[in-house]
Amino acid sequence: MLSFRTKHYGWSARLVGVMILALGLCACDSHDWHHTPPAGMGSIIVDNRTADGVNVYLEGSYTNRVPDFDNEAFDLLPGIHRVVLDEARGSRNWRGNVDVLEGKLTVLEVNTGSYSSDYDVRIYFD
Repeated sequence: MLSFRTKHYGWSARLVGVMILALGLCACDSHDWHHTPPAGMGSIIVDNRTADGVNVYLEGSYTNRVPDFDNEAFDLLPGIHRVVLDEARGSRNWRGNVDVLEGKLTVLEVNTGSYSSDYDVRIYFD
């Protein structure tokens, strides 16, 4: 009987270990963007975490659409840039001035906002 319990607890311990490892990997917020800004430039990464396509405007001009649950890099000269994000088939939007640092990625993490007319955008440098 003792050997059965030992085997049972060994299996349970391994299962718990695998579950903790899986949760740890899922909770990670770092990304491997596979993008390096060109020399003398920085990049904005629009990380669209919504079920909507997001239209991206830089300095008032349309640049590209970032599909749902995808990301796109935009290489720019260092400085402050005006960014507008507009839902492709809806009314959500966001606008703001974004710092671009030489050799760095400025990440705009786009999430659905608490109101039906806005996006919640978290900005950080990677």
